[in-house]
Amino acid sequence: MMTTALPTEIEVLAAVDSTQLEVSRRLAMGTMPRAIRAETQVSGKGRFERVWHDEAGQSLLMSITFPEWADHKAPWLIGMGVAAAAAGIIHCQLQWPNDLVIGGRKVGGVLTELYPDGEGRRIPVIGIGINLNQASFPEAIAHRATSLHLERGHRTEAAAVAEELMRRLAQFRMPREWEDLKPVWMMYDNTPGKRYQVPTGEIATAIALGPMGELIASLDGETVQVMAADALFGPVTS
Repeated sequence: MMTTALPTEIEVLAAVDSTQLEVSRRLAMGTMPRAIRAETQVSGKGRFERVWHDEAGQSLLMSITFPEWADHKAPWLIGMGVAAAAAGIIHCQLQWPNDLVIGGRKVGGVLTELYPDGEGRRIPVIGIGINLNQASFPEAIAHRATSLHLERGHRTEAAAVAEELMRRLAQFRMPREWEDLKPVWMMYDNTPGKRYQVPTGEIATAIALGPMGELIASLDGETVQVMAADALFGPVTS
C-alpha cells in the first residue's frame, strides 16, 4: 500500500441539497475541494438513491474527495476504508459494503461515487453520514436506525468527528487490493447473517467476505457471490 499525506481542510456549509452533489458541481467548474461538511442536507442520499434523513445540526454530513487516487481500479475499497476509519472513531461495527451499525441498527453509512474533473479523470468522492444526536426517527425507519445519542446517552459534535476523521485519513494507506484493507475491516465486521438483496432481486443471507472483498451469501441453499463493485451505485463517468 502507498501512504499519501492528504490535506485536511473542511469547508462547512449551513445547508446544501447534498454534499455529494455540491462536490460534483465544484469538480465540473474546475475546483477541487478536499472536504465539504453541511449542517443539513435537503436532498441527502444513500445507496440505491435512498433518501438520507437528517435533522439540522444533528448529524455528520460530509463528502471527501480523493484526487490522488483518480481512476483507481477499485474505488469502492476507498469508501470501505473511510467506513473503517469512521468505525474506529465512533466505536461501532461494519456491515458490507459500507454500513456503520450498533446493535444491528444503522448509525451511519458511506457512499462511494465517481465524478469527472476538468481533465476527465474519475475522482472518487466519498460521502459519509452519521446519526449523532437524534432522539427519534420517523416511524418508517425507527426499527432500523439509531444514533450515538440513543445508544450512549451523550451529545457528539459533528465538527469533532469530522476533524478526527480527516486527521486519520491524512495518513490513509490507500488499499489497492482487498488484502490491504482486510485486516482493518475485519476488526469491525458484523456482516454474517445480514440479509441482502442481490442483483437478481432475490434475498440472500450473508456468510462472509471473500478473497476480493466480495460478499459470499446463501441463496436457497446455494452459495452466491456479489462483487464489491456492485456497491458503487453513483454516477460512473468515463
